Amino acid sequence: MTTEEIDATSVDDFDPYRATGLWHILATNLNIWKDKLTPTITFSIHDQLSDGRVRLNDLVEYYSKRPCFGYRPTSDEGIDTQLPSKASRFQWRGNGIYKIFANDFGFIFVDNQTASDRPYQWVATICSSTLFSSGGINLMTRTRQPPPHILNDFVRFCRENPILKAKSLNMYYTREKSEDEVYYIRDLQID
Repeated sequence: MTTEEIDATSVDDFDPYRATGLWHILATNLNIWKDKLTPTITFSIHDQLSDGRVRLNDLVEYYSKRPCFGYRPTSDEGIDTQLPSKASRFQWRGNGIYKIFANDFGFIFVDNQTASDRPYQWVATICSSTLFSSGGINLMTRTRQPPPHILNDFVRFCRENPILKAKSLNMYYTREKSEDEVYYIRDLQID
């Protein structure tokens, strides 16, 4: 994903405070999640910059397969800095040994049904590639079992957006158990 594509598809109206908390990555096309189980992201407020922009703590947790040990919990941390161009645009930078890595991402699909004083219940992000992963899209929900209309709305949204139509191809549902098959979101029936 290019910076221009991320800018063009990111929403104009976004409140980072409503995005804090635990998110389940329900569907994705990022190659890093194919062999992982139950990936989640937890956003919390890190601080507010003097110009009003927000920095978020970004904790990614999942189970990864380790030879001879099976699936073990793993986590990665970073800081997401809101960019001045749009409230929905951020740059992620890793912590610790990952501090030299960064990538851009944006929120492209946000919950528009929940009251504005309540947390979002679903969002989708688009991100650029890193050394570890291709760029792609994550659909995230507060629960692993969201109402079916959310998935239908998301699929319809991607099909109608000229940039996302091609970029959302080969999205699949993340796995909950090691024996789960990978199911592609394109197989979802739309009402």
